[in-house]
Amino acid sequence: MLKFNTAREATASAEEILRQVFADRIGGGTHISAVFTDSQRCGAVGIAGLPLRLPAIQELLKLPAVAALLPAEAAASALFTVEGEGTALSLYIRHAGRQEQAVAIPESTVIEALAQLQAAPGWAGALNSEGEHVIDLRSPVPGPHFAVNLLLGNRLRFPHPLQTTPKSVVDRFGGGSFRSHAATQVLATRWDMRQEENGFPANRQFYLFEDGKQIFYSADPGDEGIESAVCRHSQNSTIITYRTRCGLEIIRTIFILPQSEGLPLATEMQRIDIVNLGGDARRLRLVYTGMFGSAAPGALFEDVLYSNVIMQGGVLQDSSGAVAAISPDYYPEGGRHDLRFHTMIIHGAEGPVLPREYCVSYNEFVGTGSLHRPAGALRLSSILHRKGPGFFAVAGEVHITAGSAVTVDQLTGLVSDKSGAPWNDTVLADEVGALVARFSERSAAESAFAESSGFVREYGKFLQVSSGDGNFDVFVNRNLPFQVLYQTFVSRSFCQTQKGYREIGFREIQDLYASMYYFVGMGKGSLVKSLLKEWTSMVFELGYAYHNFFWIGKEPGKWSDDALWLVQAVYRYVMLTGDLEFLDESCPVAGQETSRPVFETLKAIIVYSGRISVGRHGLPLLDFADWNDCLKLDDTYLNGPAKEERYRKQLQAGGVFGDPLDSDYSESVMNAFLLKVAVDELSVLAARKGEQDYAAELDRFGAELRGRIQYHAWKDNFFARVLFNRYANGEYTYLGAAGDGLSSDPESDGSYFLNSFSWSILSGCADEDQIAVMLDTMKSHLMTPFGLKLVSPVALGRVSSHTASDEYFPGDRENGGVFKHACMMAAAAMFKGAKEVSNAGLAAELGRFGYWLLDRIMPFKTMEDPFAICGNPRFCTQYNNSETGENIGPMLSGTSTWLTLSLMEALGIEYTAQGIKLNPILREEQTDFAYTLKLGGSSYRISISKPEGFRRIQDGTASLTLDGRALEEGLVPTADDGLSHEVELRFEG
Repeated sequence: MLKFNTAREATASAEEILRQVFADRIGGGTHISAVFTDSQRCGAVGIAGLPLRLPAIQELLKLPAVAALLPAEAAASALFTVEGEGTALSLYIRHAGRQEQAVAIPESTVIEALAQLQAAPGWAGALNSEGEHVIDLRSPVPGPHFAVNLLLGNRLRFPHPLQTTPKSVVDRFGGGSFRSHAATQVLATRWDMRQEENGFPANRQFYLFEDGKQIFYSADPGDEGIESAVCRHSQNSTIITYRTRCGLEIIRTIFILPQSEGLPLATEMQRIDIVNLGGDARRLRLVYTGMFGSAAPGALFEDVLYSNVIMQGGVLQDSSGAVAAISPDYYPEGGRHDLRFHTMIIHGAEGPVLPREYCVSYNEFVGTGSLHRPAGALRLSSILHRKGPGFFAVAGEVHITAGSAVTVDQLTGLVSDKSGAPWNDTVLADEVGALVARFSERSAAESAFAESSGFVREYGKFLQVSSGDGNFDVFVNRNLPFQVLYQTFVSRSFCQTQKGYREIGFREIQDLYASMYYFVGMGKGSLVKSLLKEWTSMVFELGYAYHNFFWIGKEPGKWSDDALWLVQAVYRYVMLTGDLEFLDESCPVAGQETSRPVFETLKAIIVYSGRISVGRHGLPLLDFADWNDCLKLDDTYLNGPAKEERYRKQLQAGGVFGDPLDSDYSESVMNAFLLKVAVDELSVLAARKGEQDYAAELDRFGAELRGRIQYHAWKDNFFARVLFNRYANGEYTYLGAAGDGLSSDPESDGSYFLNSFSWSILSGCADEDQIAVMLDTMKSHLMTPFGLKLVSPVALGRVSSHTASDEYFPGDRENGGVFKHACMMAAAAMFKGAKEVSNAGLAAELGRFGYWLLDRIMPFKTMEDPFAICGNPRFCTQYNNSETGENIGPMLSGTSTWLTLSLMEALGIEYTAQGIKLNPILREEQTDFAYTLKLGGSSYRISISKPEGFRRIQDGTASLTLDGRALEEGLVPTADDGLSHEVELRFEG
């Protein structure tokens, strides 16, 4: 009889077999790396005594001499043990029903195996004092996102930076892909079932040949000719260094060029330095490869033939016939507005040299070999083939005298009509020609690299912390700001595992919530305004918004939370800068040729979300879904235009504008909380504008809305997540909280959604008693060792034909996964609540819980157990599996944004009209904390000291000074006066 086993149901464990078979040799806390001996899973082989959970046995068994030691009998088990502080290796074998046997290991095998095991604790690499990840390329990697870097260009001074800023993902071998504007690929991604391979394998790689023999390939660090290979991922650059046994040092520096006038919209550089460490001159052949992106990426889903035959090879040559650039030529008109190219410049002893060989056929290049050992690389044909794919190879010779070095610059990019520059038939030649002319100077790349690095350093200066914890400080000071910067300009679809073409989502304006502080800190408030207006222009006259957009919007009014996020963004900007005039600036209206002031757009959002698109309880409709896409509960939902058309007919039939749309659709309680935040913040803005009557109207509406939420959405132990209106028999009336009848866990009295907790506090809707009750409920239903689940087990299939939770196993993503974006919203809510509740004990508990969550989200914690936790040690990923703790991608998410906002909440940084309202919640065990805030040319160094235990401003035990002068009410006045100021906040014992 056949039996089907699955990963989640399997009870057999190779580790447990070894613990039982060799119980007298393995202590309870000993780490074991183990695998089964065969599919029957009766025997196991492993190694004990490791400092971490490591895939050590898998690596050992790659050594033929070690594998040969194992018994042939499947039921037998074998255990390696490391002894003598890592200087001795023993092997024990036990056959079924027989005594344990000690096996002698040949000395040469011991030496080989111990060398590998001694290196094992460093397989994950290390984070250095600059927050860079240093990785040995010959070591195994913990997970698909672990050894990945992100690169970003700089077009802040040029048109449409939100959509035209170039971006890259780079793995530890220099692979990955590169995009220019929007989702346009310059270097192609790879459509593959393996999530860890983002770019086409040929991207950014190169070969060295000598005397007709291949001596080096950049993507093969395990080659016997390589002595060492190390990758260093830094903020906005990756540097990979090799040493070969034949006496070469090869250094690859990969980054994106900052934009300059007259140059292509997007250019990625790889500088290759080759140093001759030997005593003889070397004559080498360098061959560089890549794969250009398709002009019709959608065709890769269903018609690869089409995507090949619509292109032909092309080359841009100088007057001598040298290759200025390889550039594919696309036939459809739509493909002729983005011109991809690759240029190689060899900086030799006699000056810059362009290549004179190229190949545009992958099959011709690889031939009967492989990409690692191509058959056609010794001489490139320079034939322009009549169809794709967009593969390219260029070659040139480099001569290196003993003790000297040569530099080769690789420039891959895209010329586009989206740049804002004049567009004509010679634009490729003009812009690439200018690029070649500039980078023919060897120092030009060094200057560009310094500019790129300097910008990232300057951006991060807004918040620099000194907590006494070096890992925390370097993460907050270096890596966290860069991820927030990157995400400000990049669609969520672009990272190591997401390969689709999702556009910039409207709700992704949340990234600007955090990055605006950094931009204003470096004097770029006008940039923030331009980005805000780009989002504002995606709001329709009635007040709903496009769900996502690149050059044009898509899916109008389909997700009901979208436009509400805009109000918070504008509010933060005005509070930060005092720029009230921005509210009166004119901005286009989506779907029309008209404009209106930004403030009028915000007012329309309130009317639509609070008066028109509401259900029978007076709360906003859910529509297709709100922030959490798993809540696709109304199959007959209406998008914005359809709803507007129905509402128009309702008015024609005698309705009054401002009356609710007549429907039985579901209502989103989270949207009600978001609406409450928007109403309160718009009231503050209205009052500052002098529109007191409107502010008072908003205050009345806000109080009314809070009353509705309390009456209809509070369900004794939690706030509901959704209210149902379509069940005439009352079978289901709400989702989320006890008694909803929708839990899929028979032991649970209901389903629970984390965002109901978070936003009830962030919106000021939850009272103190409710917060205390919800804390207990969360601990019972949502708390895991790895963070808080987004949702407890829920049977959404009872109320919907299709929800995102139907797509995942329990514990992954929107089916009980730890959704870290939502966790950081919860942490921000906890710190806010800790400042506001009157009960000091509850306040302390909220503060502890907030820091507990932060500690589970900090990516550098990955290094404590890298092969179990995975993830990325420098960047936040989006999810953790709630059962195993494994970090799951993507890396691009709101996690880093809301981690920044949570830290600002914890550090007490709140910008108001009167200055910074300093109101921190430090860890109970922490007695001092210092950080510096930058505002244009000014800086404020804020030092906080307190006794051990919980302290907060509200309890009246603190004194505050600015440059030695006492301040009242925790307000620090700010001014861009070009001076450095000292702020001291001292809590008494």
